[in-house]
Amino acid sequence: MCGILGKINYASGAPVRESELKRPLFEMLHRGPDDEGVLTDRNCGLGMRRLKIIDLEGGHQPVFNEDRTIAVVLNGEIYNYRELRRELEGAHRFSTNSDTEVLVHLYEEYGERCLEKLNGMFALAVWDARRGELFVARDRAGVKPLFYADLGGSLYFASELKSLLAFNGMPRDIDQQALANYLSFYYVSSPRSIFKHIRRLPQGHCIKVAGKKAEIRQYWHYRFRPHRMTEADAAARVEAALLSSVKRQLVSDVPLGVFLSSGLDSTAIVAMMSKLGVKPKTYTVGYEDGGTYNELAEARLVAKKYGTDHHDCLLGPADIIEQLPKAAHGFAEPHGDWTYLAMGHVSAQSRADITVALTGAGGDELFAGYPTLTAAKVGRFYQYLPGPVKAAIRAAAERLPVSTRRLSLDFKVKSFTRGAAFRPEVAHMKYKEILTPQDIKALLPGLKHADPFEVFAQHLPAVASSRLLDRLLYLDLNVFLPYCSLHATDLVTMFNSQEARVPFLDNEMITLSEEIPLNLKIKGFTTKHIIRKALRQYLPEEILKMPKKGFNMPTGQWLKKELKDFARDSIAGARARHPDFCDYAYAEKLLQDHLDGRSDNTRKLTCLISLFLWQTEYL
Repeated sequence: MCGILGKINYASGAPVRESELKRPLFEMLHRGPDDEGVLTDRNCGLGMRRLKIIDLEGGHQPVFNEDRTIAVVLNGEIYNYRELRRELEGAHRFSTNSDTEVLVHLYEEYGERCLEKLNGMFALAVWDARRGELFVARDRAGVKPLFYADLGGSLYFASELKSLLAFNGMPRDIDQQALANYLSFYYVSSPRSIFKHIRRLPQGHCIKVAGKKAEIRQYWHYRFRPHRMTEADAAARVEAALLSSVKRQLVSDVPLGVFLSSGLDSTAIVAMMSKLGVKPKTYTVGYEDGGTYNELAEARLVAKKYGTDHHDCLLGPADIIEQLPKAAHGFAEPHGDWTYLAMGHVSAQSRADITVALTGAGGDELFAGYPTLTAAKVGRFYQYLPGPVKAAIRAAAERLPVSTRRLSLDFKVKSFTRGAAFRPEVAHMKYKEILTPQDIKALLPGLKHADPFEVFAQHLPAVASSRLLDRLLYLDLNVFLPYCSLHATDLVTMFNSQEARVPFLDNEMITLSEEIPLNLKIKGFTTKHIIRKALRQYLPEEILKMPKKGFNMPTGQWLKKELKDFARDSIAGARARHPDFCDYAYAEKLLQDHLDGRSDNTRKLTCLISLFLWQTEYL
């Protein structure tokens, strides 16, 4: 586990100096406090920071082949490296026990097709000195991040945006479309970043720099290819695949544990670990005066059942005030979903005990866990209602009392009626919309942008399925999961020099989810049906029957009390530094309406406060 970066002057062929890499490397010291490696060869330079997980003594990077003509730097883990090594040992000599060295010899044998053989989470770079070529790639699901900039005949890349910005002369022009997308959904999605000249390498993509050009291509994408199978067969396959996935991801030379919530996915991981004879340390976040937002009691049920060494990690408003500005600095672009602070808090609390944490990310996207999917089912019937009936429903929704309770009726009904008027794919994203087009126009009247929904629509032509729910799952898997969830998880855990693993996004689990029919993923209005069926024997009944809660915090309540002054100060600080950036009075009105109980503006406020903290530092 590390951070990687590099630069190649492909047009001019000018040499890359080691000094050019030093400051960018320093900016991601947290990703790898254990070691540093640098390679400069003619017009190419590679750098890495290492967090020791596997082969603690022998895994220094870059790793070379026998004649040192091929070098690799890797961020992540290759879970099938032992099997791959056995295939390669007859033809290659190994000098370490690391997974990175397997990549070197795999590339020698298969070139770019080596990606087809990898099961892991990774961002990697290969320098082929024989051909003078650079090859950069990112894993299938997008667990590990990679940013790049193609400027003036030079390609730059890095694991973190802040590190890429540290290269001399890197421009910081704002991408107005990315800003609009952020305001609509409170995160920025591939291929954009908040900076116009910096891009995200999409998941399942690679870049080859050869001759005087850099080309990007997609080497993998998710495909719906349902097989005929009974419910019992599907459940058995899910159980077997999850067990083998967890077993693969337990490989580590340092202590590991589990981030445990009350949800099916993380509890399933604990159950599989127990079946493998492992009693892990488990960590659950809770909230001061959290009420309906707390999952501590439910998580303790699982911890007690499996005898884990369990720890509660309490988060309060003071932690938000302390950590949010630091996160705005570390992310180097705004991210408005503050639940990542809860993940970061658990990471910080657990880091003294464990270096690797298993999480349940990915289960909802692969196996239909989100309530927006059931909303889409209801929406198909809603479309056929007479206009006056729809109008009456919308009017009734607007009269519901405002609530900041977790997934309140007020929130769910208003989200549904706001989105149901649109075509289903747009409605699916409207349910998740933060600032409406009207909000954005009022806040930034001069912002030039296209419809923010274009960032999602670009994925739909690749969906080899006409089923609506398949198309919605594809959007969640290709947009929300990698760029809201996985990206934030990677950053906040790596801020603490900790590796987060995701067993549900193992290749075997992804392939199985492609094959399981939709009617077994969501049955009637029961989400994640086949997961519940597969795990019935392992989990407490309370967990199996619990509806999807989502990962939420009592932020709305805190904004009315302990975070009120922090919110006001964030707006005032941004106005003082950049008075012409936006209409700050509109943000103040959103806050006042929230404080007065006229509307629940929690998500709009977290989106804007994060933006203001970011702009104060980076504009």
